[in-house]
Amino acid sequence: MDSRNKTVVRWGIYGFLFGALFPAIGWAAALRGAPRTIADAHASQPVLWIVDLAPLVLALAGFVIGVKQAKLAAALRATDQKVTDRTTELRVANQRLEHLIRSKDQFLATVSHELRTPLTVVCGFAQELLDDEARISGLEAKELIGVIADQSQELSNIIEDLLVAARADIGAVSISRVEVDLAAEAEMVVLGCVCTKDERASIRMDLEPAVAELDPTRLRQIVRNLLTNAIRYGGPERSVETRTSDGAVTICVRDNGRGIPVEDRERVFEPYQSTGAEHGVSGSVGLGLTVSRKLATLMDGDLSYSYEDGTSTFMLSFPALESRQVAAIEGKDDLSIQSRSAFVAR
Repeated sequence: MDSRNKTVVRWGIYGFLFGALFPAIGWAAALRGAPRTIADAHASQPVLWIVDLAPLVLALAGFVIGVKQAKLAAALRATDQKVTDRTTELRVANQRLEHLIRSKDQFLATVSHELRTPLTVVCGFAQELLDDEARISGLEAKELIGVIADQSQELSNIIEDLLVAARADIGAVSISRVEVDLAAEAEMVVLGCVCTKDERASIRMDLEPAVAELDPTRLRQIVRNLLTNAIRYGGPERSVETRTSDGAVTICVRDNGRGIPVEDRERVFEPYQSTGAEHGVSGSVGLGLTVSRKLATLMDGDLSYSYEDGTSTFMLSFPALESRQVAAIEGKDDLSIQSRSAFVAR
């Protein structure tokens, strides 16, 4: 009970006691043989009892009115507070909406740039190969074809992220589940990533068998996004690790870059967010981490970020298969890693 309600109750009690004083005096006088004038007056004029009771009735009425008024005031204050809270929430929502609109505008501009860049390369080099007047050696032609293949793959990756982001909003992302070894899938992504030879050589692989029931295509998409993020924004030293422990399998993509600020470590998983401009490189589409976390969640996993001792770590984790299931496919996994490595090398 606040101070205002306490004041109402206190003065209501005072009024009640003061109003009860008059009939109490009259009744006491009549019971104790007061002068006949008082008793006779009340006997001959019953209305005097009403007069005596009037202050008590008025005190009770005032008390009830005061309590009602206090409740009404409290309700009005609560309503005002709710209006203030809703106004604040609406203002925050409007600011977030404005930020989202700006982010989407920037996103569209970035998508246009990201799609145009590989398309320009593909079209230009393809035209160069088709030009009869151009004298291109076999080695040069092979290099141009390699660049066209890399840029086409980059374009395909961007479009795949856009499709997943659009389908995830309506719950239409398809997920298949088969038994896969995360080490084999991670190795395949590293060997086939779209990057320079020096960048690929800077990636250290520490892969242990880690078997889970996942969609291998979606898993590779996640690892590819994490690896691309490390190459674009991270430090010069990168690593990919797979582990199995405590009933979970994990893939960790690390780099020795300066890391993401604490206040942005969850924001980077939101749509249309990118910290590329802060690192002095062109921003990406801004959906890679968002898509990766959504895909991980759809496969009963999780994707998190941490920064410790100068190392950024994106950790992708999933429930591990039972040991008996792992043993049943152990031999098949070893063969899978070798065959995939050979395929990528070709």
